[in-house]
Amino acid sequence: PKPLTSPTLTPYEGDAVQLTAVAKDAHGNVLPGKTAAWSSSKPELAPVSPTGLLQTWGTGPVDVTASIDGVKGSVTLTLTPIRFTVSLGAKEVVMHATTDRCEELDVPDGPARFVRAEDGSLVMFSGNASRYYVSRGAGFGKFTRDCSGPALASADRRTADSYENWEWVWSVYREGSSWHVLVHNEFHDAVAATCQPGNPAPGNPCWYNSVTYAVSTDGARSFSKPGAPAHTVAPAPNAWVPPEPGVAPVGNGFVAGYFAPSNIVQGKDGYHYAFLMAIPTVNWYQMQGLCVFRTRALGDPTSWRAWDGSGFNLRMASPYVTGHATPVCASLGGFVIPSHLVYDTYLERYMAVASGPGPLDVNGRPTCGFFYALSADLIHWSTHRLLVEASLSWCAADPAQPGVLEPVLVAYPSIVDHADTTVNFENAGRTPY
Repeated sequence: PKPLTSPTLTPYEGDAVQLTAVAKDAHGNVLPGKTAAWSSSKPELAPVSPTGLLQTWGTGPVDVTASIDGVKGSVTLTLTPIRFTVSLGAKEVVMHATTDRCEELDVPDGPARFVRAEDGSLVMFSGNASRYYVSRGAGFGKFTRDCSGPALASADRRTADSYENWEWVWSVYREGSSWHVLVHNEFHDAVAATCQPGNPAPGNPCWYNSVTYAVSTDGARSFSKPGAPAHTVAPAPNAWVPPEPGVAPVGNGFVAGYFAPSNIVQGKDGYHYAFLMAIPTVNWYQMQGLCVFRTRALGDPTSWRAWDGSGFNLRMASPYVTGHATPVCASLGGFVIPSHLVYDTYLERYMAVASGPGPLDVNGRPTCGFFYALSADLIHWSTHRLLVEASLSWCAADPAQPGVLEPVLVAYPSIVDHADTTVNFENAGRTPY
């Protein structure tokens, strides 16, 4: 007989559980020097290492077996999802475009990000191209729009290989006096006859997207970029090809590239992580993947490496530099597009919030709104769970349902804990906004 023990029979999804197997003779005496061979009934969801360390990447029952000299012992564990209830407080308006905007197009067009400046004040990022403004304040609830000038004015170049077209400040991370930024860069073909000649703005259905880098050393009042294409972090994997005559657009247009990076968080291993959406196939308006990438050197845009399915090995290079299409980062599967990412100290998990890709099942009812997912390692994620019901531009909530966030369309969820003392608001507790 061989006792097989676990510190818990109901570990939470994302836990690492050290199992122990002890070999004993027929009289119950421990046999020294024996090593077990381990196996899991669900290795894709709950792999076990040669030393008996079980990783729990899913939910439900799993049988783990240890074998010593042909004698086997098993234990059944129930992998348990982390669940919590959400109750919402009163809404607080931080910026109202009607009264607070600096110019006509200065509207919130991106998840709100918050950074603590060197003097302790706060800067809120949620602006619009082609002239991106920020808000500043002594604290939450004290923000005013800084109309002294745009923090980033789009270069508005008219070629795809410039990677300096219409530019949004999307992810900000301050290290000392350096404010590092991942830029969401949209090229809209204003030349091709099959697009909208003369229109470089987002209304043009020919959309080629990349993620680039900029930095500020004056408190996010202005940003500069290394010379193109050295400032590219995640250039689209294929060169831009305008649509053929007579080809009808799918959905909103002819769309391809890497889009909308999440905010940046520092992992426990010292790397800085972010996520992005991938539509690598030209002219297919549908998300084809969600990728995670990381760096140790935020100031070096070439240092980012994406997850390739087995490790962070993929350098997302420009096809205009390499002369050919480049490999696409590995999709993390069915996880929602991460709008914002924090480490929740109450749940002891990374928490990502995002708009649902469509109606998702919540207690047997198709539901639209903002969802969350949890992870222990930023690679393996829980299923989506409802944060709050809301109407999205592609998914209408029933306004008669109790708890719907707003009677109008909403977008771009993010999480911020006012009590968080980190510079870049990377943590959240039990009562975030």
